[in-house]
Amino acid sequence: MIDLHAHILPGFDDGVGTEDESVEFARTAVADGIRTLVATPHCKDGFFENGRAGILAGVERLRARLSAESVPLEIVPGAEVHLAPDLPARVRDGRAPTLADNGRTLLLELSLSQYPVDLENLVFRLRLAGVLTVFAHPERIRYFQEDVARYEAVVRLGAFGQITAGSVLGDFGREAKEFGEELMRRRLIHVIASDSHDLRGRPPRIRDAVRAVADTLGEREAAAMVEEAPRALLEGREPEAPGPGREEPRRRGWLARLFRGSGGV
Repeated sequence: MIDLHAHILPGFDDGVGTEDESVEFARTAVADGIRTLVATPHCKDGFFENGRAGILAGVERLRARLSAESVPLEIVPGAEVHLAPDLPARVRDGRAPTLADNGRTLLLELSLSQYPVDLENLVFRLRLAGVLTVFAHPERIRYFQEDVARYEAVVRLGAFGQITAGSVLGDFGREAKEFGEELMRRRLIHVIASDSHDLRGRPPRIRDAVRAVADTLGEREAAAMVEEAPRALLEGREPEAPGPGREEPRRRGWLARLFRGSGGV
């Protein structure tokens, strides 16, 4: 599986603190069936001033440490970039780090409570600039919960949605869980990711969430959210629109293949 959103780089933000913790974090991810993990430290003016060069250097250091420790996890550079009015220009000139450093796919973080009045226009401008915008955890954002049409509008403009595994499992409360289910039923979510920050409260685990999604959407669609869709985004391609597969929801062939070698299903 591919985990598109994780705070594994030590000392970059409110995620992992030390390199030793990063190694244990990586081992936990591998045990869960994750084979590729995107390091996405926060990038927010005045709070987490993480730039492209620093993130790339941090990824290389962590790759070397994981290789020395024989941890079979591929680390890919990325960032969770907070909303800013000049994001199209920042992506163009490299100030806004992109997923896989591909210059095209942006993991976008919004305020959880304050609606950005120019959001649709910003998404439209990013789209015109050739940027694939992925909204981080829209199911946890209050103004989307209050008016799903606001979120649906930006998806119709070409944005994509990443739901957090913990939301699927109820870790962020009933509202996030139920709203996430609604978004998935409406086929407004494209990726499941951990948004993991540490090994205690928010570990890098997504397998249980994939199982839960498979029970309602079917195994093929659930598997696509941690395989085909994140892979396409890392390659700078649009993922296929989510939709029901042809298999019955509880058939186990897809998840058996997905989890093979990681402790079963």
